[in-house]
Amino acid sequence: MKTLVVTIAAISGCFVISESGLAQEVRVKEIVNVRGVRSNQVMGVGLVVGLNKTGDSSASLSTNQATAAMMQKMGLKITDKQVSGGMAALVMVTAELPAFARNGDKIDVRVSTIGDAKSLAGGVLMSSALKANDGQVYGMAHGPVVVSQASGVGVQVQTVANVPGGMVVEREFSPVIDKDGLITLSLKRPDFTTNRRLVEAINRHFKGFFATSKDVHGIDVEIPSIFEGRTVDFIAELETLKVSVDQKAVVLINERTGTVVMGGEVVISPVTISHGDLSISVGGGGAGKKKGAAVMNLGGSTVSKLIEGMNAMGMKPTDLIGVMQALQSAGALQGELRFM
Repeated sequence: MKTLVVTIAAISGCFVISESGLAQEVRVKEIVNVRGVRSNQVMGVGLVVGLNKTGDSSASLSTNQATAAMMQKMGLKITDKQVSGGMAALVMVTAELPAFARNGDKIDVRVSTIGDAKSLAGGVLMSSALKANDGQVYGMAHGPVVVSQASGVGVQVQTVANVPGGMVVEREFSPVIDKDGLITLSLKRPDFTTNRRLVEAINRHFKGFFATSKDVHGIDVEIPSIFEGRTVDFIAELETLKVSVDQKAVVLINERTGTVVMGGEVVISPVTISHGDLSISVGGGGAGKKKGAAVMNLGGSTVSKLIEGMNAMGMKPTDLIGVMQALQSAGALQGELRFM
């Protein structure tokens, strides 16, 4: 039996983890959203024309009716039965309207077939009104449709396409981000420790008690008097602050590929594991090694150092995953084990 002895240095039964191993300094801008600053979905139904017999067939009544109605608006007397199939396609038009979008701004839109069209390559989107959930029209979309390459050659899916700069904003969207002199920051990844550090960093930088935690997710920040009427300047300065972001000890395993992803400081408590012809002892002394056994001394109690040792012993990825599962079951893995 091969024996791998992993010696762990412990002081008074406690493991000391450096904060730098679990935390990184990042800008506030990367970890929070300012409540109210958000995009909105707008959508509508449109008609893509100019297709080379790849559009909706003549059996698609809704496409025929839409084409006939468009022609009638232009003064042509035509019925839906007189519309040729394959030359047009009824599509759903969607776009992401960003916060503070101004009248005349151009935004990319996406079109997706509703009927039985085979391809949108080479088509042109006719003018389509896009509405938000409040029922108001926020933009008009039109323009040439691009399916990856202009010809669509080699593209797997040709029934979903883009119209670059296809939507022109008609109604401005200006959310209110400050109310009664307060703004609210929302952590993208809620964490009690990060929340506290952020509050302390804000109060320390602006030299006062301006930030207070609402809950693990949100922080209310009072706008200092020197920034009265200059909310944008205040948020810009706020975003440049740096905070140490705390994170949980997590080991992520992909059993299909044998991939193990983890933080370098995930702690392992003293434990002995027998896996196949390999015996692993994590902790002080009782491995009972035999003559000629492979011995490896690692000065630490982390998963990364343990796996380095197991890799040096030639263990397969499936064996590594089995050991991680055993550590979790034994309660020796001081962290969360997740599977993809």
